[in-house]
Amino acid sequence: MGLLSARDLRSRRAALGGLLVLITVLVYAPVVHHGFLKLWDDDAYVTDNPHVRSGLNFTNIRWAFSSFEQSNWHPVTWLSHMLDCQLFGMNAGPQHAVNLLLHAANVLLLFWILQQATGAVGRSFVVAALFAVHPLNVETVAWIAQRKSLLSAFFSLLMLAAYGWYLRRPGWKRYLLIITAFALALMAKPMAVSLPLLLLLFDYWPLQRDEQLPFWQRGRRLTLEKLPLFAMSAASSVVTELAQSSGGSVMKVSLLPISARMENAAISYVAYMGKLLWPTQLAGYYPIRLSPPLGDAIASAAIVIGISTLALYFRKFPYLAVGWFFYLLTLVPVIGIVQVGFQGMADRYMYVPAIGLFIAMVWGIGGAIESVASAQAVFAFAAVIVVAGLSVTTEHYLSYWKDNVTLFAHARIAWGQPDMWLEQLYGDALFSSGRIDEALQHFEASCAIQPRTEYCHYNIAHILLGRGEAAAALREYQLALRFTASRDMALLCLTEGGEAELLLGDYAGAQRSAEQALTIDPRNEAALQLRKRIIRLGGAN
Repeated sequence: MGLLSARDLRSRRAALGGLLVLITVLVYAPVVHHGFLKLWDDDAYVTDNPHVRSGLNFTNIRWAFSSFEQSNWHPVTWLSHMLDCQLFGMNAGPQHAVNLLLHAANVLLLFWILQQATGAVGRSFVVAALFAVHPLNVETVAWIAQRKSLLSAFFSLLMLAAYGWYLRRPGWKRYLLIITAFALALMAKPMAVSLPLLLLLFDYWPLQRDEQLPFWQRGRRLTLEKLPLFAMSAASSVVTELAQSSGGSVMKVSLLPISARMENAAISYVAYMGKLLWPTQLAGYYPIRLSPPLGDAIASAAIVIGISTLALYFRKFPYLAVGWFFYLLTLVPVIGIVQVGFQGMADRYMYVPAIGLFIAMVWGIGGAIESVASAQAVFAFAAVIVVAGLSVTTEHYLSYWKDNVTLFAHARIAWGQPDMWLEQLYGDALFSSGRIDEALQHFEASCAIQPRTEYCHYNIAHILLGRGEAAAALREYQLALRFTASRDMALLCLTEGGEAELLLGDYAGAQRSAEQALTIDPRNEAALQLRKRIIRLGGAN
C-alpha cells in the first residue's frame, strides 16, 4: 500500500509538472512570432554584435570571458547567444523559443524544489503556476536580451536543488556541484550574488536545520558552511563594479544623491509589490524620479519596516519571514543604491524576487485556512481563477512586445505623464521604422521637456540634415555638442556637423570640425572622409 501511495504521489507530481509546462507554453506561444527589439539591447546583444553573430569559436569564447561589453561581465550569457546564432542564424523566432523553454524549465525547477523541501505539493504547484503566468515576467521572457535573467535564475534554482542533494549526504563532491551552479548563475547575471543569504533563509525554513542549537551558534555554523559562496559573491560584486564603471553606466552621485536613491529604493519596494498584486500599467521602461516625493518615500519606508516587523513577530509562521526577506534580499542588487541607467524600476528585476512574495502569500493563506475543510476547496478554486486571470493579462501584455514602436507607444501611455526619455525612445522606434515626421515630433517633445540633453538635439539635427536643412541642423548639432560628455556623441556631432558646414559652403568651419574629431580619435573614419572631401572641394587651408 505504501509503495502504491508513493507511486501515486510521483504520478501526481509528474502530471502537475506537465500541466505547468503546458500552461506556460500556451500563454507564451505567440512570442515565437515576435522579432528582435533592435533599439532595446537586442542589437547590442545579438543582431549588431559581430562576436555573437559569428557563433561559437575560440576567439569569440575568449572574448566572452574577457569582455566588459554592455557594462557587464556575463560570459555564460554571451555563449548562450552565440550558440543561438550558431544554430538559428539571425532568425528571432527560435531565439524567443529558447527563452520560453528556459522559463518553462525554471517553473518546473521551482515546483520540484518547493515540493521536495516542504512536502506540500498543492502549495508548491500554486507558487510555480503564479510564477509561470504572472505578467511581471513578460519582459524577461519576451525580450531576447534578457536571456541573462533566465539563465541566472535557471542556475540559481539548480544551485538550490544541489544544496538539497548535498544536505542528504554532505561531502565535498556534492558541495562542488553547489559552487559550480552558483558560478554559472553569477556568470549569467551578477544579480545572483544574494544566493548565499537565501540558503540561510531556507536553512531556517523549510529545511529547519540545526534547530536544537542556540540561535547564535546555529547561525555561525550555517554561515561558516557558506563562506566559499560569500567569497564568490564578493568577487562577482567587484568584477561587476569594474565592468559598470568601465562602461560609464553608473549614474554619478552628483546627478542622483544617496538620499534620493534611498527614497527611490523604498518607493520601488512598495511599487513592485503593488504591481505583483495588481499588475496594471506595466511597461518596458519606467523613468527614474530624480526628486522623489518625500511623503511617498516616508510612507513606503514605513510599509517595508512594518511588514518586516510583522514577519519577524509571527515566528509561528516562518514562511512569512522567509518569503518576505527572500523578496527584500534578492532585490537589493538592483534596487537603485548603485544606479545604472535612467530607469527607476524594471519588471525584469522581479523575476526571482517575486518568488519570495508568492511563497509568503500562498503558504500564508494556506496556513491560515488549513484547519477549515471547506476553505481548502475555496482556496483551490480561487487559485484557479487567479492563475486564469493572470494568464489572460499576460497574453494581452505580451502583444506589446512584438516590436519597438508598439512597446514604447504602450510605455508612454502606461507612464501617463510627459518624460524626455520616453519621448526619445518612442522617437527612436518611429525613426527606425521609417516614420520620420512622427519621430521628429517626439524628439522635439523630448527637447521641450529637457532642453539640456544631447540625444534629442542630435536626432533632430540628423533628421534636418537628411532633409537638406543644413543651417537648422548645424544649430542642433552645436547644442548637442555643448551638452554631451560622451566621446562617441561628440564625434557624431562634429563629423555630421562638418557635413552641414560643407553644405553651407563653410569650408573653414568644416575643417575645424574635422580636426576636432581627429583630435578625439585620430582614426575616426567619418572624420577622415570629411577631411578628404574638404580637400577635394578645395576648401582646406
